[in-house]
Amino acid sequence: MKEKEFTSKWITSLREKGIKKFPDDFLIDETIEEINLPSKTLVIGQEFFGSYEVLTVDGAAVLQAENLHKAKCITYSSRTRTCSVKIPKNDDQVKTLVTQYENYLDSIIKAIESDYKKNFPGEKRSNTLINEIFMILNLNRY
Repeated sequence: MKEKEFTSKWITSLREKGIKKFPDDFLIDETIEEINLPSKTLVIGQEFFGSYEVLTVDGAAVLQAENLHKAKCITYSSRTRTCSVKIPKNDDQVKTLVTQYENYLDSIIKAIESDYKKNFPGEKRSNTLINEIFMILNLNRY
């Protein structure tokens, strides 16, 4: 198997299994607020005095998040490019939500890395392929 086939296999597998939607698949009866956003992929910008910029990929400022977990929550939610995002009002719940999603992403990364080591013993390009797979699937892990 070549690396290109390996990458294609994982992309197909993850798409067929269905990638969990953030935050919908991780919310548990929290009191939420809904924030309207542009239907674009968002990224975390610079920190300014404890709050974080949330930007579109072309650099347009969208909003300032009070903390890193809220900024992550907003950017992870933008994966599906919806116009509004549901976020728990409680900061502890936001942190829990983000942690659960990051654990989910980490489990995908570990599975890909394990499979890579089986198929390509001694090779060291697993991170490059994982980044490629995540980029194609529009997944980010901050």
